[in-house]
Amino acid sequence: MVKIYTNEEYTKSYTELIEILKYFSKYDLEKIPKDIIKIYIKDRDEKYEFSYDPELDIDEQNVSKLTKILLANLYIEYLADENEKLYIKNKDLLQLKEIEKQEQEKYDIENIFNNKNKKHSIDTEVSNNTSLIIVSNKTNIIKRVFEKIKRFFMSK
Repeated sequence: MVKIYTNEEYTKSYTELIEILKYFSKYDLEKIPKDIIKIYIKDRDEKYEFSYDPELDIDEQNVSKLTKILLANLYIEYLADENEKLYIKNKDLLQLKEIEKQEQEKYDIENIFNNKNKKHSIDTEVSNNTSLIIVSNKTNIIKRVFEKIKRFFMSK
């Protein structure tokens, strides 16, 4: 499922990203176009305070998922060498194929019909139980009415 991020989430992520980029080597920073970094600086949330500890893993810090996505995109686009890009692309393709396979199994025609049959049998069972209860209640009402009529005639 694709998540749509708000402008507020983006501005906070830009703030986090700028803070993290401060710890990149000059060599790596030079690989990222200055225009992109300027956009992050211009559109960041200046009121949002974020501190990054380079001694800790990124997953151990309060970094948003969007910031991690932006970092990954920067890495793939500007920092990874051709072998890494190829590896990432292949890994992504395998993951997409797995997701497609799961979706195909989920919406497979045979599975849909099997699920409908299961639902139908449950509905039938419920309706059978309900009809028995209703008939049973009707029988009780009929018996009571018949008993009252019988008592009425017996008492005279």
